[in-house]
Amino acid sequence: MPKEMAISGTHDRLIKALAEEISFEDAPLVLDVGAGEGALSAKLKAAGLNVTACDLDVDNFSVPGVECRQVDGAGVWPYDNDTLDAVVGVEVLEHIDGHEPFLAEAARVLKPGGKLFFTTPNVLSLKSRIRFLFTGTYYSFPPLKPFVRTPARQHISPFTLNRYEWMLSQQGLHVTRVTTDKWQTSSICLAFLLPFIRLSVLLKFGRNPDAQAQNSRVALFGRKLFVVAEKRPSDC
Repeated sequence: MPKEMAISGTHDRLIKALAEEISFEDAPLVLDVGAGEGALSAKLKAAGLNVTACDLDVDNFSVPGVECRQVDGAGVWPYDNDTLDAVVGVEVLEHIDGHEPFLAEAARVLKPGGKLFFTTPNVLSLKSRIRFLFTGTYYSFPPLKPFVRTPARQHISPFTLNRYEWMLSQQGLHVTRVTTDKWQTSSICLAFLLPFIRLSVLLKFGRNPDAQAQNSRVALFGRKLFVVAEKRPSDC
């Protein structure tokens, strides 16, 4: 099997999320973006999905029966408009700078009604907030090394759920679901802060749904964010 780069269990949780959102019976066409060696692609294929993959570096990909296409230097994906049922990106977005091309390409290649699934470390968790308070760095985002450009090996974009939702909306993608891979014990131990957080949000933003989403149970206690966004027919 190709080497799984994500935290153990992430791929299985993503496939479960896919099964909850789309029907596997019709063998939908799913694109694995940033496929690496192909560990996720292999699992998607084994689950009965019609899988294609793409990456900036295709030489490391090694899954028989799955094609991995080269993403060009401009970030253009080698797929026609409105052709894919789903796009999945596991632990990809935190590695890139400038998300508009990525999300624009996802919106372009998805069919009307198609869905983008992505995972990313959750910088909104209580553990992350406390870490930032004392160290100035978020959970899973250590200090970057100046003059070193190896984005595949560094987490460079610590974005919040609200920031992701805003960026997705600019490409006509609607967030339909946010969940997590597991509850973070260290964040749950800080649950005594929850009344103060809710009061602060209410006093500052009222019942603004976006502010409330930033402080939801998933945001405060989840280890990773699992986000599903849909390309609705009216946006095409």
